Amino acid sequence: MRAIVLERILPALDWIGRVLGFIAMGLLFAMMATTLYEIVARKFFNAPTMWALDITYMINGSVFLMAAALVLRMNEHVRVDFLSTRFPLRLQHAVNLVFLLLVFTPAIGIMAYVSIFKALKAYLTGEVETMSAWEPLIWPFFTGIALGLGGLFLQVVVETIRHAFGLANPKWVRPPNNKAQGKWG
Repeated sequence: MRAIVLERILPALDWIGRVLGFIAMGLLFAMMATTLYEIVARKFFNAPTMWALDITYMINGSVFLMAAALVLRMNEHVRVDFLSTRFPLRLQHAVNLVFLLLVFTPAIGIMAYVSIFKALKAYLTGEVETMSAWEPLIWPFFTGIALGLGGLFLQVVVETIRHAFGLANPKWVRPPNNKAQGKWG
């Protein structure tokens, strides 16, 4: 059972975070193109857009959260672990497991749950961003946030399971303070 979970199920769930990470990377190009278009339109043609700022901040917020699951999997989050890295491996897994179970999983789970319903409500009601003269539909932005938080929640559950296995036997999983194997975790 352990082998199936660690070698089949968890890597399959990691794939979702990778896909969201690749989508985030693609959205970065869209954000750069939007910004470049705005610069050229404003500086060379004296024709600023109404929409570039809105598109840029919406993409930026979505990218930030959509990449979070991949970053967690690759163990690239900023963390203050100067003390915990000196602990024995089992204790490192225990500390991470307790933090994930008691703090991170509930917090991200609640945020993901709320964001999904907020995105759905915005879609169904046709909600617009009222802080902008352009007033774009806001549901694509909320959907990006919901996807990112949902993917992060799933990855947090996966990492929690990994730390539980690491607590049982540290040789079964990578140490908590090591980077993930391979380019994409």
